Amino acid sequence: MISAITSKTNAYDRKLHSLSFHTSALTDTIRKSGSKKDSIRMDTATQRVKINPKAGTALKSKVEYNAKDSILADISGKYLYLYKDAEVKFEGMTLKADFIRVDQQTMIVYAKGAIDSSGTYSGRPFMTGEGSDLIADSLAYNFKSKKAKVWSGVSKEGEGFIRGGQMKLNENKEGFLKGGTYTTCNDPDHVHFGIKITKAKVMENRVVTGPAYMYIEDIPTPLVVPFGFFPKTSKRANGIIFPSVGEDQQKGFFLRDMGYYLGLSDNIDAALKASIFTNGSYDLGLSSRYVVRYKYSGNLNFNYSNSRYGEEGTSTFQNTKDFQVMWSHGQSRQGTGSSFSASVNLTSSKFYQNTGNFVPLPNRFNNTSNSSISYSKTWQGKMPINLSSSLSASQQFNTGAINLTLPTLTLNGIQFTPFDSPRRIGPPTWYSKVRLTYGMALSNTVNTYDSLLFSSSAPPEHQFKTLVNHTASLQTSFNVLKYINISPNMPYTENWYFRTITKEYNAGNDQVETTYHNGFKAERSYALSVGASTTLYGMAQFKKGGIKAIRHTLRPNVSYSYKPDFSDPKYGYVKTYTDKNNNEVPYSVFESGSSSYGRSSVIGFGLSNNLEMKVRSAKDTVNGEKKISILNELSLNSSYNFAAKEFNLAPFSLAGFTNLFKTINLNFGASLDPYAVNDEGQRINKFSINEGGPLVNLTNANISLSANFNSKAKNRPQYTTQQQRDLYLVDPNPNNFIDFNIPWNVGINYAFNYSRSYSNGNRFNNFFQTINVNGDFNLTQKWKISGMTGYDVSSQTISPTTLSIARDLHCWDLQVYWVPFGQYKQYSIDLRVKSSILQDLKLSKRRPYYYDDAY
Repeated sequence: MISAITSKTNAYDRKLHSLSFHTSALTDTIRKSGSKKDSIRMDTATQRVKINPKAGTALKSKVEYNAKDSILADISGKYLYLYKDAEVKFEGMTLKADFIRVDQQTMIVYAKGAIDSSGTYSGRPFMTGEGSDLIADSLAYNFKSKKAKVWSGVSKEGEGFIRGGQMKLNENKEGFLKGGTYTTCNDPDHVHFGIKITKAKVMENRVVTGPAYMYIEDIPTPLVVPFGFFPKTSKRANGIIFPSVGEDQQKGFFLRDMGYYLGLSDNIDAALKASIFTNGSYDLGLSSRYVVRYKYSGNLNFNYSNSRYGEEGTSTFQNTKDFQVMWSHGQSRQGTGSSFSASVNLTSSKFYQNTGNFVPLPNRFNNTSNSSISYSKTWQGKMPINLSSSLSASQQFNTGAINLTLPTLTLNGIQFTPFDSPRRIGPPTWYSKVRLTYGMALSNTVNTYDSLLFSSSAPPEHQFKTLVNHTASLQTSFNVLKYINISPNMPYTENWYFRTITKEYNAGNDQVETTYHNGFKAERSYALSVGASTTLYGMAQFKKGGIKAIRHTLRPNVSYSYKPDFSDPKYGYVKTYTDKNNNEVPYSVFESGSSSYGRSSVIGFGLSNNLEMKVRSAKDTVNGEKKISILNELSLNSSYNFAAKEFNLAPFSLAGFTNLFKTINLNFGASLDPYAVNDEGQRINKFSINEGGPLVNLTNANISLSANFNSKAKNRPQYTTQQQRDLYLVDPNPNNFIDFNIPWNVGINYAFNYSRSYSNGNRFNNFFQTINVNGDFNLTQKWKISGMTGYDVSSQTISPTTLSIARDLHCWDLQVYWVPFGQYKQYSIDLRVKSSILQDLKLSKRRPYYYDDAY
């Protein structure tokens, strides 16, 4: 006879006495310590059973039972049955299943799923809290010994899963598996690949197996191993990085990127890699990633290459050494007033060519490299002061030229209002707006070549030059006739140099020789300027039709500036030397001083325009109108120098931009020269219109159109800043991630440039036109195709073209990269497991660009 407790209150009341009677025999093991009452307490609202073991018995902790549908107990009191969403908790362990049976004498719990009305086996046992999470077809667990037996289980072990077979768990949380599968595929219905294991021992931080073989899509492969080892940890662990094997046409057979990974801590890791080639070449690399949550993150990479080409002892033999240093750092220090960032890419000019690494085509065409490290600090207050410092470098790979600034230091924001009072009442007067500002900048620069960098034998012109720049200004602003703003300014500049030069013509070798002198010398300059500007509005309103109003905004400006001639010998900033033709040639003693030669008295003028339109719109339920920008900006600027001996009027500069249909960006510009040109193509000091020509001559012009069209993203995940940093630790290269959430995306760019030139008395009109297209689209939900190409209309040639194909194979990735033609014709095919723990499980086929077609 079995007494039942159902979810209905009347049924529970009817069976309560019977259940209490039959369970009274168990009070020795499950009675609450110090209590003489029945130790089983029923709660009709939650149907929860709590068993408190008696002091001195085997169980020292409380066991909690819970079921959604019903709880059954047999007449002998030995077994307790829990149905539908049953749950058992004991000492941090939680077991859930659709059916649980508890042996209250042996304290062994048995759990399994149930077959629902559709015939599906569901509600499988799920156990957590005993090491890794575990789900199985059925399992048995002993509360006393803490041992378990599992049939057809699935447990998550690090990034992988162990599925199927039979497993026994001992009290040390170790598992002994027979006939299971190790895989990183998380598809619950079908495992796309796995490693069949005859037997294995699952420990806290590793899985050791006996003989095993690999299968893909239920097809066994000949890849068999006598034993296996899989790391199992939530923390970073050290391990060997297996190399890739192949052949390089120039360097021979190779083992590439073999090394060792170091999981130094939860915040930093490092990887040491090396590549060796049969001709004696080798590459060394160090990469490290670090992150401190909510503070900063970054990565550091260093690579060194020793490349050998040809046979040693022959004229064709070459031995080159190249390096690359890359560092990226970002931080978030909100509220501190300070920030630090770094983007460093220092590379020897032949690094990519000599290492033979597979480099995407857009990167290979980049002949320049720029690096920067910057720090800034702002002190808030009545007078905010900003201090910033930076290190920067730029390289030209084709020439080997390097420009370094190590470092710059800038201090600005210091200003005073000497004629204003803190107790002033009412609006400020023009003199209370008078401000005195000061700023300072230090720079240490050198322009040299990578072969001379930091060399003790480098000539003085290839050594660092230090400059300290001080700037101060006295300025104010006020309105005239209410709408015209006047802004006078008196700037002062003082530069400190620590090296000067003298130049002298040497008739013996027909060279101009430069002598360098170390020592302090200051260069001072000042000027006077005043500017006037205002804003004019024109409005046209329409009572009928779709157009409601058109507004035209004009911003005219005019300015005047005066600067003395600091090339006068009394200042000592400019000297002269006599060339071989007895001509006096001026030069700056500071190599490149800031003072311009000659006196200047310049009036500048300009006009900018903006055109907007309001249209009636039924979509806007609040205002019933919509604003449309017709012309975002159209400006015309020039200047006239009264002190110049010729060409007083500067060319007119025309520039503008606007948006068409919210999608197309249009930019245009032109340079218009008012002076005439003679038959030899030389500019003469006469206006073109006075020589029978046009008012102005078009010397160059440019137009660019860019548009981007894409579909709306489907369920695109929104990552927080911290999540983006965590993803960065997984892979710092964003190009390795394929976004399948955007069905299609197309970008089109058109550029047109015109310039005028003269040669041998003939005028040439030069036109350059290019069209570039890039885009991607989802062929299906799992196929992504992307590429870029272009066409040079002027030379009638196709621009470098690439095609990429990505296929999401659930737990595998297939990526194809192809350059179908041109100098860098190449392809690569990579099929790899997504999980990083099996990142060496991949198949690659590559043809680098430097291979012969016959290879």
